[in-house]
Formats: sequence, structure tokens, C-alpha cells
Amino acid sequence: MNRRITDHTIKLLCSALLLLGISLACGAPAAKANYFNDLYNGLQSFSELPSEVNKLQESYQETAEELEKTKTELGTAVDELGQTKDQLDQTLQQMATYQAQNAALQEQNRQLSLVVDELKNDRTAREHYYNRIKVTVITGLALILGYFLLIRLLRFTMRHRSRRSDRLR
Repeated sequence: MNRRITDHTIKLLCSALLLLGISLACGAPAAKANYFNDLYNGLQSFSELPSEVNKLQESYQETAEELEKTKTELGTAVDELGQTKDQLDQTLQQMATYQAQNAALQEQNRQLSLVVDELKNDRTAREHYYNRIKVTVITGLALILGYFLLIRLLRFTMRHRSRRSDRLR
């Protein structure tokens, strides 16, 4: 069993040496430790930060202004839409009122038509009644006049005959 652990350790050690040899042969870029360049680049980056922050603040301000402008325009559009909706509601109420008035007027017109028809029928009946009375009165007067004329004619004829007969005798 010891032999096994030793073989295993030797294999591990050989693998590690092989890996180390390959990494040394390939060569890694050398690290440069330039402290002053790093410090200069850091200070330069640090000095550029306020201008970038200012740019970001300006961009934020512009975006905020655009948002306010959009809110204002949206508010105006909503107000106009509300006014349009109110006008539409008023128009719908007026239409409903007109329809109700129209229905009431149609019913009133129908009732007036019935009253007018009834009055026409009454007038026609009255005129018919008056015509009957006129015809009756005229017929009565004609009969009375005819009676007097007939009696006069009969008297005249009788007198005329009686004179004739008196002459003949």
C-alpha cells in the first residue's frame, strides 16, 4: 500500500514539473512596476471624473426637463380629452333630452290629430244635421206654398167654371 502512495506521489510530482516547464518555456509577459505612471494615470482619471459627473448631471437635467415637458403636454392632452369627454357627455344628454322631447311631441301630435279628427267628424255631423234641417224647412215651405198655390188655382178654376156655367144658363 505504501508503494501505491509513492507511485501516486511520483506521478503528481512529474505532472507538476511538466506543467512548470511548459509555463517557463512559453514565457509570460513581464510585469512592469511603474509606480509614477500608475499614479499619473490615476490622477488623470480622477481629474476627468468631475467633467464626466457634470456631463451626467447635464444629461440628467435635460432628461428631467424633457420629462416635465412631456408631463405638461400629457396633462394638457388629458385636460383636452377630459373637456372633449365632458362635451360629448353634454351632447349625449342633449340628444337624450331631444329624443324625449321628440317622443313627447309625437305623442302630443298624435293626440292633437285624434282631437282634430274628432272635431272634423263633429263638424261633418253638424253640417249634415243642418242640411237635413234646411231640406226639411225648404220642403215644408215648398209644401205650404204649393198648398196655397194649389188652393188658389183650384178656386180660380172653380170660379172660372162656375162663371162659365153661369153664363151658359
